[in-house]
Amino acid sequence: MTAVSSRSFRRLLRFSVLGFFLLILSPVFVGSQQLFTPSGDCALCHTSAFGALIDSAGNDLSIYHDWSSTMMANSFRDPVFRAKLESEQKRNPQLSAVIEDKCLTCHTPMARFQHSLDSGELYTAVQAERSSLAADGVSCTFCHQIQPDGLGTESSFSGQPTLEDRREIYGPYRDVFENPMLSHVNYRPLYGAQVHDSALCGTCHTLFTPYVDDTGTVIGEFPEQTPYLEWLNSRYASADAGRSCQDCHMPRLDEPIKITNRPPWLKNRQSPFWKHYFTGGNTFVLEMMRTHPEAVGLEASGADVDLTIQRTKRRLGEEAATLSVDPALLDAGRLQVRVTVTNKTGHKFPSGFPVRRAWLQLQVRNKSGTLIFASGGWDEHGEIIGLDAEFEPHHEVISSADQVQIYQAVMGDVNGEPTSTLMRASGYLKDNRLVPAGYLEAGPMAEQTRIVGRARRDENFNKAAGKQGSGTDQVVYELRVDRSGFPLDITTRLLYQTLPPRFIRDLLGDRTAAGERLARMYSEAGKDPVVIDSVSRILE
Repeated sequence: MTAVSSRSFRRLLRFSVLGFFLLILSPVFVGSQQLFTPSGDCALCHTSAFGALIDSAGNDLSIYHDWSSTMMANSFRDPVFRAKLESEQKRNPQLSAVIEDKCLTCHTPMARFQHSLDSGELYTAVQAERSSLAADGVSCTFCHQIQPDGLGTESSFSGQPTLEDRREIYGPYRDVFENPMLSHVNYRPLYGAQVHDSALCGTCHTLFTPYVDDTGTVIGEFPEQTPYLEWLNSRYASADAGRSCQDCHMPRLDEPIKITNRPPWLKNRQSPFWKHYFTGGNTFVLEMMRTHPEAVGLEASGADVDLTIQRTKRRLGEEAATLSVDPALLDAGRLQVRVTVTNKTGHKFPSGFPVRRAWLQLQVRNKSGTLIFASGGWDEHGEIIGLDAEFEPHHEVISSADQVQIYQAVMGDVNGEPTSTLMRASGYLKDNRLVPAGYLEAGPMAEQTRIVGRARRDENFNKAAGKQGSGTDQVVYELRVDRSGFPLDITTRLLYQTLPPRFIRDLLGDRTAAGERLARMYSEAGKDPVVIDSVSRILE
């Protein structure tokens, strides 16, 4: 990836021409009542040009381009979110307006916050469709205007940080040249320690959603996702060995970087620099949007989306979790394989929206290559073979092909029945997602992030030598084998899936407009899971 390419040159020309006129018209922006500005205004200065946003190897570090192809930038365009929003409204029509406003709080934070500031009324998807701020998803002038007040407290969760009309943009640097930002968008760039704080990310990534009883009455709140609270109960939050959300999701570059291309003669450089990659684990939706850009109104280039997909896959393969497999044991024709999975993230894995799942696949082949045992395979629809009717329980020992170790959260309603409807989810029936290293049952925020189901009684789940906090799970496979088939090829994989087929079938069954659009995209999508890690051994 080089700094000077035809694509970069065309963008530079486009933003330069745009910038010329915007700078001439800059007095128009002074005194604006809008608290936010679209990302395109930020793109003028924060793309690579005139020696800016290029590293020592010549790589493009454009903030706008890296961000624009992420799930954050496309949080409103996300076809699964749009289908899920319409599904929740259809199933709970009496709460349609509340559902819409609640979901748009984090998926269109700038547009929804501005609307609330202006009118005090609930925000709607129809209004969001007409808003350039909504199309920006989670954008520059939302995150960089968050005040430190209340961060990390309950008042800031579910997309409710403190924002004030100070026309101040907070960043990680103290000595910045203010004039370009002041003249172009009427914001004053200032140092803000909060941009390093995980609690800033925790404003939207600590989400509690209302749930209803059988009469449709709201009776409580459900922890839809709690990565920030999980991080608090981990070794990553410690003062000594800590790592913040930003440390992992915005790779740090320790060299002086010119962070703005305006004015061209500016020599000021800043170090370190944080790349705005914002990678998570959702390659599936990124690939659907990349294949159907017109259907979702995608503005990022295909090349930039490809880069984000590559970065996300690399992150999943290198930073999510690892497998280790003890040497196989053979006793009286009984084969035993002990597998350990280690969570490498600072929160539960899988994380985010509570339908994502990871699972173990074990395959044993004899000397002729014949498959003699398989657990965790999947069919052409991406469904795991051998699933139980309701949901697969947590396993300590697996001895048959229809047993699969699946790391997942299973939502349950007020009657204790599994549900995919957020407004019906009152708690979890199962949550054996891998907890982060350092997680303790009596640690911070343990009540909101607890392990649920059989895993809680498993002495090999998040325990090593009887001590909590390992961030691991150990599963033993036991099966009968015929010695005449040796040597045996034993392959273990850890697999990951963003959207299980059961969830998709339930979602598309509502036949909403957004659901029909998603159905067309989903039908063409690849259904194979992502391989997180793989270990192969030969037993002679």
